[in-house]
Amino acid sequence: MLLNYYTIVAAIVTGSVAGTVAVSLIRRSSSSIQIVTSVAAVGVGGTFLFNIGALFIARADIFTSIHVIYLMLTVGFPLVGLIVLVFARIRTPLITALCVLALVPIPFGLYATHVEPFWLRTDHIELEVEGVSGNIRIGVLADLQTPEIGSYESRALDRLINAEPDLVLVPGDLYQMDQNQFDQKVPEFNEAIHRLTETTPHVLLVSGNTDRIAGLRKIVQGTSARVLDNQNFTLEINGNTISVLGITLFGHERTAQLQAAQLAESPADLRILLAHQPDEIRLIESTPVDLLVSGHTHGGQIALPLIGPLVTASDVPRHVAAGGLHDLHGTPVYVSTGVGRERGTAPQIRLGVRPSVGIIDITGRP
Repeated sequence: MLLNYYTIVAAIVTGSVAGTVAVSLIRRSSSSIQIVTSVAAVGVGGTFLFNIGALFIARADIFTSIHVIYLMLTVGFPLVGLIVLVFARIRTPLITALCVLALVPIPFGLYATHVEPFWLRTDHIELEVEGVSGNIRIGVLADLQTPEIGSYESRALDRLINAEPDLVLVPGDLYQMDQNQFDQKVPEFNEAIHRLTETTPHVLLVSGNTDRIAGLRKIVQGTSARVLDNQNFTLEINGNTISVLGITLFGHERTAQLQAAQLAESPADLRILLAHQPDEIRLIESTPVDLLVSGHTHGGQIALPLIGPLVTASDVPRHVAAGGLHDLHGTPVYVSTGVGRERGTAPQIRLGVRPSVGIIDITGRP
């Protein structure tokens, strides 16, 4: 919260100074090039200096820098244009056009911060698997990545429950909070898992970057949900035997490799690898299974037309990390865009990547 206030003030100060410099130069009849160059110098300099300050009050990571830059672009930059339009009475057509252009980030910022992060969708996927009889519906609840179960998170649970899945898979990052908050928040997360298990007979979870095995076990206590720690779990759904291997992020590598080999050799009708990161495809590159379910990438959280996700934090191909069902090394890989968004020092935004709950309908191959 302190970082957010700091970056807003930083953007306002930088924008105000740059705008004042621009107005002063316009009144002196300076050239358009000189005005633009001076404003750019103030903007870049202010961003650099305030970024250094941000690193002192928050973690020194890339998300902190992105936060500063984002607020500079959506608050500071438009403020320059607004100041010039209001206080510089005489302007060249070029300067006027640039000022109007500077206001464009405002609606994008409002949308990315207050609309798209909560514009939840259902990602409906169909997959044929040889050996499966009838239908199996799998729900995917990835990357809630939240410090609490609020109205938005409850809406995501409702959407998943209403789809009536036979099996719910939670590929990590269920929560993200300071450790000193965790014990206080456990009951509301436990209630959320209770809601799932009351209507869905099988709920399986693995850990991710922001949650831990011990924390997840506390959250599922008293429910029928299971936390898989580099473990294979076998269950029956609609006459089909299903084997699910849950991979623990940062877990014991050798154990994960051995369990993956066992999954590949399993005689089950449906073999699923459940992992936080789609990068765990490395465990089964030479021995494909029927499905890998993961999250982690948030679909990039920011994706641009014709370009796709800017950052995926994954080594799988960018079009795979962007979300949806793809084939990698002979294994169908489903990457959820996730329900939540990056917390901590990151700006709380989504742009071009709506959050989602996943519904995967498995049918037999004719």
